[in-house]
Amino acid sequence: MTAATSSKPRGRGRSAARARSAAAGWFLLLPALLLVVLFFLVPMVIFFRYGFGTTEDNGIGDSGFTLEHYKSFLTDGYYIDILLSTVKIAAIATVFSVLVSYPLAYAMWRTGSDWLRVTLGVVAFLPMLVSSVVRAYGWQVVLADHGPLAWFLDVAHISDNPPELLFQTSGVVIGMVHMFLPFVVYPVYTSLQQIEPEVLESSSDLGASWFTTFRRVTFRLSLPGLVAGAQICFTLVLGSLVIPSILGGGRVKFLPVTIYNDTSSVEWPIASVESTVLLVGALAAVLVFGAVSRRTKVK
Repeated sequence: MTAATSSKPRGRGRSAARARSAAAGWFLLLPALLLVVLFFLVPMVIFFRYGFGTTEDNGIGDSGFTLEHYKSFLTDGYYIDILLSTVKIAAIATVFSVLVSYPLAYAMWRTGSDWLRVTLGVVAFLPMLVSSVVRAYGWQVVLADHGPLAWFLDVAHISDNPPELLFQTSGVVIGMVHMFLPFVVYPVYTSLQQIEPEVLESSSDLGASWFTTFRRVTFRLSLPGLVAGAQICFTLVLGSLVIPSILGGGRVKFLPVTIYNDTSSVEWPIASVESTVLLVGALAAVLVFGAVSRRTKVK
């Protein structure tokens, strides 16, 4: 009887301690939550409201209610072309980022030299240490009609008439791949590091060739990291503004650039619609990549 009685206060004491710990956690989290609500959620709700407002003389849809702006965006061929061009550029940039990053991550994982591994890691990480604006202008110099790339192709007799890359979709894709490559390399590298050496040794002991082991073991086990990196790259490209603005030169159709131009022109209702469509598209991409990631996990 005494033991049972004494255990109840101890149980109540543990519950009270957990409650105090949870309250302290929420208290510490409160400043961050307030910042997110005040400076992210509230402005987003206000800007979202502009998409349903009637356009005033100053271009701001701050009164009334209309679906005309959404109807205009979804039925106007001009906006549809911009949306399709944005998705196409994001998809192409993601594919090339994956194709470049996987061999780099694989080399970092398989090399037996710590010096080479560190060097490759620095090469992959180095673009993140430089401002995106500086990188964009650097690529503008490289991709210019009479820039270093055109000079090299001419001197090496690869092409007497180098392809026009600057202010073209191809130039924007090159800049995107360079900018977001690290966001694909490191998820893939982390996924490769989690593969147990015994698994590869078992495959080899069973008579599998290097290629068979890579195709049926290594690649399959690294797919979650590859899908995660592709998801990050795709969503970041969708929201990129600097690269398409500088390397696109106003000739490449890209939705964030259009949003910036409409916002600068105080065309807030249509800019709100464009932003909402871009956000919904990014969330849809996250859901699709998440579903693919769940299917690629090896049980």
